[in-house]
Amino acid sequence: MAKASLHELLAVEGNLENQANKVRTELLNTFEKKRHLFEEKRVSFTPNSGDGSTVTETQSNIQSTVLKELNWIKPHLVKALDASYQVAEANTHARADIVLEDGTVLATQVPATALLELEKRVDEFAKLVAAIPTLDPAKGFVLDDTKPDGQYKAREIQKKRTQKKKTVIIKYAATVEHPAQTELIDEDVPIGNILEQEWSGLITPADKSEYINRAEVLARAVRSARSRANSVEVDQTKKIGDKLLQFVLSK
Repeated sequence: MAKASLHELLAVEGNLENQANKVRTELLNTFEKKRHLFEEKRVSFTPNSGDGSTVTETQSNIQSTVLKELNWIKPHLVKALDASYQVAEANTHARADIVLEDGTVLATQVPATALLELEKRVDEFAKLVAAIPTLDPAKGFVLDDTKPDGQYKAREIQKKRTQKKKTVIIKYAATVEHPAQTELIDEDVPIGNILEQEWSGLITPADKSEYINRAEVLARAVRSARSRANSVEVDQTKKIGDKLLQFVLSK
């Protein structure tokens, strides 16, 4: 009984499909635009005078027949149909567990088709996790238990608020001979206190790093599961292409 792994069949399925599409497109073009290849035409002339010999003036010969072309394309289509059928049949048996590197089993008997889709989705989520913004360590954020959903509070900052006030200063005191010399200056006078408080819904750089690491671990586990699932044997004696085309082309 002819056997092959699903890995091997997947490697050639695309090529067989591409080849079948190529020859089908070429033959479709022939049917639509090269009708003359399937026709034979002869124009002859027989004069009334002279010896009355018939002369062939133009002649075109049949280059091919529809049946010949269909018989030529049939093996290519059959191989592509059989490969797709065998892959689909094997996928009904191709399953594997998603197992982390520490042996933790996240899911059991996941179909290979689902694993293929999961592989793409996990990679997409890993990119999303990598884009998460994080807290500024310089602001001393700590988790605020009084707030919901993991909000962080920054270090409080206290400042003085001042106001410009015109003040007269005496540069030189008055003497018997000279009056006092003064100057009007702007002075910052405290008028109160400012308290800056800040909260954030971002996560810490350490948490983000852990998320990224877990996403990578999961991605490796899914890839490994897909590879194991695709190691299932394919029964290549199961064919369908010839039977289907024979139904269409039989006379």
